[in-house]
Amino acid sequence: MRSRALLGLALAATVGLTVPSFGATGSPSSDCRAAVAGLDLETASIADLTQALATHRTTSVALVKAYLARIHAYDGPTNSIRELSPTALAWAARLDKERAAGIVRGPLLGVPVLLKDNIDTADQPTTAGSIALAGMRPYQDATLVAKLRAAGAIVLGKTNLSEFANWVDLSMPNGYSSLGGQVRNAYTLGDPSGSSSGSGVAGSMAFAAAAFGSETSGSILSPSDVNGLVGVKPTRGLISREGVIPLAEGFDTAGPMARSVPDAAALLTAVAGTDPADPASQQANLHRTDYSKAIRGASLKGVRLGYSESERSSLSAAKLRVYDRALADLKRLGAVLVATDKLDDTGNVGITELGLIPNDFKANLDHYLATEAPTPKSGVRSLADIVLYNRQHPDKVKYGQSLLIASAAQPGSREAASGSSLALRTTMGAAIDAALQADSLAAIVAPGADYANIGASAGYPTVIVPAGLVNDTSPQGLSFMGTAWSEAKLLRYAAAYEAGTHRRVPPTVVNPKILKGC
Repeated sequence: MRSRALLGLALAATVGLTVPSFGATGSPSSDCRAAVAGLDLETASIADLTQALATHRTTSVALVKAYLARIHAYDGPTNSIRELSPTALAWAARLDKERAAGIVRGPLLGVPVLLKDNIDTADQPTTAGSIALAGMRPYQDATLVAKLRAAGAIVLGKTNLSEFANWVDLSMPNGYSSLGGQVRNAYTLGDPSGSSSGSGVAGSMAFAAAAFGSETSGSILSPSDVNGLVGVKPTRGLISREGVIPLAEGFDTAGPMARSVPDAAALLTAVAGTDPADPASQQANLHRTDYSKAIRGASLKGVRLGYSESERSSLSAAKLRVYDRALADLKRLGAVLVATDKLDDTGNVGITELGLIPNDFKANLDHYLATEAPTPKSGVRSLADIVLYNRQHPDKVKYGQSLLIASAAQPGSREAASGSSLALRTTMGAAIDAALQADSLAAIVAPGADYANIGASAGYPTVIVPAGLVNDTSPQGLSFMGTAWSEAKLLRYAAAYEAGTHRRVPPTVVNPKILKGC
């Protein structure tokens, strides 16, 4: 991992920044690196950015430099960024020239985004946070990255993550990786949650217009929950997983993590669709839509939403206050709330997913290493090789690797993994559909990411949106879970709730000490 000092010097040389000291004291009252062309990067939407670019109020080069300045100045305590793209400024300059020539690639033209470091990019390494995969550069971009570039987006860099999507050792904290170190939540400098931790923290700090994460069971929803973001965990197969380092192919998906529902909708529109390289996506084109258009005029009037009283009663007093206010807001906005206990007993079944991961992980990681990238400098070509390599570096793999060892001991049968995951998805999907149908529900709401494992084990979608702060310090979200391919409806409900509440509070307001150097 690059030291923060070296990162700072590199950025200063690249974009001509003045390097402030991370050791500076004081708590600036405002974010001095948020303003660009009259926009506040913490609150500006993707639509705001594209409008500013289209009207020549700013340029993509200026935007990239502004985000790089934020990363350099503020990411020291949070450690959310794994590596910055060496081609981002060149891409920005190229897109600015294309715009001047009247060439518009797509709706995200000139918008910088960040990617979790398990999503392949051909122009920089993809490592899953593992020292064994350091420097490994894939043969080509992941399908979703290719789609982002085709839409005009600029890949600004990679975010740190919980190593191998949080599948190294049960004692390893959220946000730790042997290659990237420890990610910290910008609100509290504590737990960033889930494996898409760097994407959650970087998104919350506006280190790019938005970020992408990946999820097997909660790793988009949980970091979005505690980092005050809108997260979309889509139906398995809506977004191609080709070029995403797998944890469990039977449940894996990628998805956007943004600061607003319209931003998440725009990103999902850009990357959703069928990919011949990912059989799970064969129905995606039948169900995908323009999600930005789908949320226009969003309303909750008459929408029947289920919620669990037992889930509600299990919350702490502080979390209950946030959740009860969210339920009251839903009613105020016209939703019909229906108490349901239909999913109360499915949580334990959903956790069965965890038992299926070891064989799936070995089978599909070994396949990825054999087909998607050249051998890294470490020489590893399999999960078994990674385990052996890690044993030589206990100072980095400092929490152990019991989950990797257990997975390496599995047969690694892709056929067996596929059959087992299909059986669980079928069971859990039927349970969710039955709960929705029994009370004619459009979706089921839950506090934070509490139903993440239920939806993940079914391969069903969930959208989470900020609902407020717990004890005025830590974000908590409200999640909307629905049946397969119901992303458009869930985004509409989330958009209506967001527009009627505006509960997101940036971390720079809650924790102004993060703004060192202002």
